[in-house]
Amino acid sequence: MPLKNLYRKLVLYTLSCAVFLAITVAILSFIVELDHSKEQSEVILSQILDAVENTAATAAYTHDTSIANDVIDGLLSNDIIYKVSIKSDKVLVAEKEKTVQLNNPQQFIRPLYSPFIKQQLIGQLIISLDRQASAINAQEYAAYSSALTSLLLTIATTLILLFLVRFNISQPLLKVSNTVHAIKAGDNSFIPILENHKDNELGRLINDINNLLHNQEQKFTQEQRLRKSIQHMEQQLRHIFDSSSAGLFLLDINGQLISYNQTLLKVLHCEDKPALTFSEEDFASLFINEVTEFQLMLSNAFQSEQLQSQDFSLRQEQQPAIWIHCLLSKVVDSSGEDRIEGVVFDVSRRVINEQAIKHKADHDSLTGLLLRQATRDRFDSCALDTPPKASIFLLDLDGFKQANDTYGHDVGDKVLIKTANRLSTCVRSDDLVCRLGGDEFLVILLNTDSDDIALSIAEKMINNIQFPMPINKELSVYVGVSIGIALTPQHGQTFDELVKSADEAMYEVKRQGKNGYGIRLDTNQINVKLY
Repeated sequence: MPLKNLYRKLVLYTLSCAVFLAITVAILSFIVELDHSKEQSEVILSQILDAVENTAATAAYTHDTSIANDVIDGLLSNDIIYKVSIKSDKVLVAEKEKTVQLNNPQQFIRPLYSPFIKQQLIGQLIISLDRQASAINAQEYAAYSSALTSLLLTIATTLILLFLVRFNISQPLLKVSNTVHAIKAGDNSFIPILENHKDNELGRLINDINNLLHNQEQKFTQEQRLRKSIQHMEQQLRHIFDSSSAGLFLLDINGQLISYNQTLLKVLHCEDKPALTFSEEDFASLFINEVTEFQLMLSNAFQSEQLQSQDFSLRQEQQPAIWIHCLLSKVVDSSGEDRIEGVVFDVSRRVINEQAIKHKADHDSLTGLLLRQATRDRFDSCALDTPPKASIFLLDLDGFKQANDTYGHDVGDKVLIKTANRLSTCVRSDDLVCRLGGDEFLVILLNTDSDDIALSIAEKMINNIQFPMPINKELSVYVGVSIGIALTPQHGQTFDELVKSADEAMYEVKRQGKNGYGIRLDTNQINVKLY
């Protein structure tokens, strides 16, 4: 917006005050001079009346109209006298007035006394004054005198005041204002000291402004350095963020993806998908198979405010499965919002190796069946969640030792492998098939509805195993199987209790003739059925 000139405003205010002062002085002068004029008029009038009093008294005493008119004409020659009357004993001797009509003229009455007998009142001399003429005279006198004086005084005072103000205030202020207006950030410019004002308020103002400019310049320089330092640090952090071998990401409290680096897409094998596909989406639902476990881990990270870590498998169609190791920790961003910072590594090779090691530790190397400890752990895990209605089968092959000794260990191994396969086909995929060692096997049916199902499965296993096992074109091996059965809860609840009961039933089958199954009845006797 345009600036208002301070000097022009000052001139305007000064002239306004001068005009007001001049008008006030003129009015006061007029009033004073008017009063003075009235007093002078009265004095002059009194002197005139004194001069014509005796003549007017004579005219009134003698009723001489001629003398009276001469007196009246002499008085009317004065500008301020409008009308003159001479009366004698209430008889009008003579009267004259000017042609100009006046409203409410001012009258003066001079009593007339006898020229022969003192103190004898014989008449009156009545004079009417022209007030307007008197005021005009006073006004002219006052206007000319006071107006001229006031005007000269006002002009002189105004010029001196404006000169002083311009020299001492407005010009220095204008110079300071123009200098400050021209200063730009980073110019390192200052206002020059004014020699005539270095010790007064204006000089102090300039010093204060220069100090402020100096402080602002220092802050501006520091801010520039800090900004460059921050930009450099941001570039380094961005380089580290983008070039990291780990996938980095940020989640909100709902688990939605806020930001991430490019390595994350590589770790998740999603480089070919548009980046915007993942914005504001649930991270677990997009990539993780174990969604519930990830959400629990996310909740623990928020509540405990401690680092959480776990392995997860990715939602991928390709095989083998891709595994990542995920680290989550709670952070607070610059706006004060709670966030989850995540780091993921591709640990597929480690997990596959661990799974292979665990599989080798849990499974028989010959048949691929579970070993005893792994079977116990799985059974205990099922019993811990919901105690199952389970059936335990302890199997021992009949005739295996003879075949192994006769045809050699290679044939014996093949017999064990075929036995394991035939047992697996007799049960469901969720059931447990275990090789205890040698030619002993353990089968656990989980969640069986009735005891009759257990007996029918035992009969099925006997029939499958005693069926000839072809080793090669020339050789087939025949073996049988003795099975001991234990059921929950009548024969026990724990793994060891059930195996012991089944073992006792199996040895009773062996004792009575082999190739059959046995189960302990409620009477504590073992019922055996041979085939």
